[in-house]
Amino acid sequence: MNTWLTDIIRRTNERAFSETDLARIMAYYARLPIRLKLGEELEKQEPTLARKLHEELARRFPDRPLYTRPLAQDLVESLRHVNLAVLADDTKLLKLRWTDHLARLLPALGVEPLEVRDAYLVLRELLETRLTGSAWEAFRPAFDEMTEALSTIPAPTLAV
Repeated sequence: MNTWLTDIIRRTNERAFSETDLARIMAYYARLPIRLKLGEELEKQEPTLARKLHEELARRFPDRPLYTRPLAQDLVESLRHVNLAVLADDTKLLKLRWTDHLARLLPALGVEPLEVRDAYLVLRELLETRLTGSAWEAFRPAFDEMTEALSTIPAPTLAV
């Protein structure tokens, strides 16, 4: 997987960077501290976030057996993929590493994608209250893109 940065480096190939490329690189590096801080915050929040997510899902959706402790833990751990895409500033990475995987996996397992999306939306609410403002603002666009992608996955068809 090539990111925008590796594409710029390969395209430049022994020439000076263009003004556009330099501007893109400098904008990325200017926000790098925020992206790194986001990773620290997520790592610190993981243990309590998984527990709280399971509690919230059980409270809000008591009739959904999908919402187990292991699922809550998996969803929280999947934030690592979102964080990696944010760190790289490349949503293609999130699509390749996680969203496309979910799009194939959920229907194959017979899991309703909107139930997973609902769980991620609860997780979103929890994240908004636990991350600093700058970390959340860096994280939110990629997280929202992932949850939106879950809305377009077709529901599994039941064999009759």
